[in-house]
Amino acid sequence: MGKQGKVYKKGVREKVFMMKNRDLQYWIELWEQEKQDGVACNLFWDKKAKSYSEDKAKKNEEINPTVKLLQDRDILKKDSSVLDIGCGPGTHAIDMARECKEVVAIDISGEMLQYLEKNTEKAGLNNIKSYKSNWEDANLSDYKWEKKFDLVFANMTPGIYNYSTFKKMLEASRDYCYFRGFLQRENQLWDALDREILGEGFSNKGIGDKMYYALNVLWNLGHYPEIVYGYSEWEEVRPLEEMIDLYKRKLEIYHEIKKEDQRKIENFFTFHEKDGVVVEKTRSKSAAFIWQV
Repeated sequence: MGKQGKVYKKGVREKVFMMKNRDLQYWIELWEQEKQDGVACNLFWDKKAKSYSEDKAKKNEEINPTVKLLQDRDILKKDSSVLDIGCGPGTHAIDMARECKEVVAIDISGEMLQYLEKNTEKAGLNNIKSYKSNWEDANLSDYKWEKKFDLVFANMTPGIYNYSTFKKMLEASRDYCYFRGFLQRENQLWDALDREILGEGFSNKGIGDKMYYALNVLWNLGHYPEIVYGYSEWEEVRPLEEMIDLYKRKLEIYHEIKKEDQRKIENFFTFHEKDGVVVEKTRSKSAAFIWQV
């Protein structure tokens, strides 16, 4: 599995103008239409946990550019309390925990959290507390998380996918928020198969929509976040059967798989298999929004 490329370019603070006659309620209603299958999402990320943890291990000795960015802006400090939404195996939680008082980590995937526990122990840290939950279902009042955290951090997480889940992120912060997602993403194989199963024009449909919605919501709330753009590319190498299963798990999040779909998936990846493995290459553009609540 290839490493993710360097992500961050120099950040700029941008003041922009909203479209005329597009108030907060317009963007709320537009974003609230987004839906996802939580069970399918859980199964998909369980399947990704091992490779994500292995990738984290490869980068363990490198400087985490996201953590450095937050430290350079005096957002992540020694006395900071951080909430990491969609923490995975500790991709950022562990590096942040080395530099702050505590990290509360939440993820829908039990497999991800098992790797987080192992990676935390390996790093010799005792200031990370984890919770298994879909962010959508997490009750801030029950957890006593309302306005609790100096930084609420959400990096490339499907946990924030509509206005309700985004609003909850703001409600948990007493100071800063960091929210990063894709603007564009091109998958060499998966996009082609999406088009075959779901029709031309569907592939990665709306991949950057949530960032567009989030930015308009923030503008309407009076926030003008710093925007940091990034570019990365990587490849994922998996055995044939594993790649077939992973793609099916991903597709099930928003599409019911039929027998004909199953046949197309198996034939497609079998055609692209070489020496028992399938290689998926991905290129992406992302944006990170950083603002003070």
